[in-house]
Amino acid sequence: MTALLGLVLKSLVIAGITLLLLRLTRSRSAAERSLIAHLGLAGLVILPVATFMLPSLSLPLPQVLQSRFEAPATNIVPEPVTPRETVTTTATPQVSASAEQPGFTLPQGWERFAYALPVIALLMLTIIALLRLVRLRAGAEVLVDPVWLSALAHAQRRMGMKSGTALLVSDALPSPISWGLARPTILLSADALAATDEAEAIIAHELAHVSALDWAKLMLARIATAIHWFNPLAWRLAREAHQLREEAADDAVLAANIDAPDYAQLLVRVARHEARGLLIGAHGVAPGKGSLKRRVGRVLDATLPRGRAQGSWIAGFGAGMLVMAAPLAALTVGATERRDDTTAAATPPATPAAPSVAARPETVEPASPAAPHAAATPAAPQDHRDDRKHNELDTIIGAKALGVTGDYIAELRQAAPQLGPLSLDDANGMRALGVTPEYIRALLSTGLRIRSYDDVMGARAVGVNPAYVRSIVSAGYHGDIDDYIALAGMGVTADDVRRLHAAGMNVDMDSLALSKTLKRGPKPHPDPRPAPDPDN
Repeated sequence: MTALLGLVLKSLVIAGITLLLLRLTRSRSAAERSLIAHLGLAGLVILPVATFMLPSLSLPLPQVLQSRFEAPATNIVPEPVTPRETVTTTATPQVSASAEQPGFTLPQGWERFAYALPVIALLMLTIIALLRLVRLRAGAEVLVDPVWLSALAHAQRRMGMKSGTALLVSDALPSPISWGLARPTILLSADALAATDEAEAIIAHELAHVSALDWAKLMLARIATAIHWFNPLAWRLAREAHQLREEAADDAVLAANIDAPDYAQLLVRVARHEARGLLIGAHGVAPGKGSLKRRVGRVLDATLPRGRAQGSWIAGFGAGMLVMAAPLAALTVGATERRDDTTAAATPPATPAAPSVAARPETVEPASPAAPHAAATPAAPQDHRDDRKHNELDTIIGAKALGVTGDYIAELRQAAPQLGPLSLDDANGMRALGVTPEYIRALLSTGLRIRSYDDVMGARAVGVNPAYVRSIVSAGYHGDIDDYIALAGMGVTADDVRRLHAAGMNVDMDSLALSKTLKRGPKPHPDPRPAPDPDN
């Protein structure tokens, strides 16, 4: 569903920008504006392919954005968590039984079928229309009228066309049409055949379409609207592109010294017999409201620019569209950030707390320092894709229940930018343990080298704070973040370190662990560690 949502948003951006450019270039010629429209259509066709081929670029905080519109409306009862509370459960919210067992569920992958069916239907209509054109061509007769053949030869010479164009006539056609690339064909209707005085204008108009490869552009528009059938801007862009193709052909006819008023009258007469129905699928689109009025007005306006698109114009807008479309296609909308496995593996989970530690009111009971994160990232089952979707949904629901916001994640990143990207799983875990940006900055102020967010969560879970670190250091033991997490998990205090020093023993992890294990009875000295305070 996320991929389809990304396709919708990207296609809206491309079509919208193209229509905006067409509006800003209203003073340019129809040929130049037609180039812009068809570059936009080409971008829409290339978009799905480029999305899978180009490297992926992700927006910041994508999970938080997803949680705003993808989280289902379930009866979630979040359990408040404060920095001083004992955390013994994971970050999974409670969901009502009615939400867990819906009465009706759509089949897996239904959105793909819902998207693909209209695409297939529209492409099939175009294919059927193409077969209709082939059938019309097979049943048409070769035109041997010298008037029309002479008009064809003159028009080809004026337009610089050296390749031959087949000139046919058919009684089954209401108005002249042209199509084809390698072997272009102009098919005249019986009504048009009788208008010999307008032969040169009719042939010039159809040859203008042939020389501009307008039939290939039409197929491009058909494919673009089929792929993006859900996008109203794509349909509007296709209609505007068709209008500009006709206007560019009109300009080419006037450039061949055809009288403008006579040609305007020809447009009106031909419009009464425009092809309708299935044939439009392979030859054109249904004319928009005011299309004929707009064309006639342009033909009679001698002040309008009618030049062709120059090479610099084509290169400039082609490069501009590429620069715009490539990053947009690579952008992953609503992507979920994944944890760096190497970072997660670098820090082993902290040792669970001993019973004596759990008895301290100021110490957070760690069922496992990485429990919130582990609950959000279970082992991959056989169907990895389906399981990943469920995991992401659980993570988003957990974020909602715990009150994880974009501002909270941004502040955590600012507190320790050297730790890299922060996944929503880690954010949920730190929120459940009461980790704040101030707590992270306080840990860093002690000079400890924190390598990952797991280090932060492990330290918070067993009650490691700056005061505890400084008390152990002042007692004569210097270690890293893993050492302090292990010591706090075993309930080792600064007094324990001092006793080992007084006894002349080496102060290391093994001796401290053994000393704490053998120790019995109440402690002779109060615990120097203050209660965990995020502001310290």
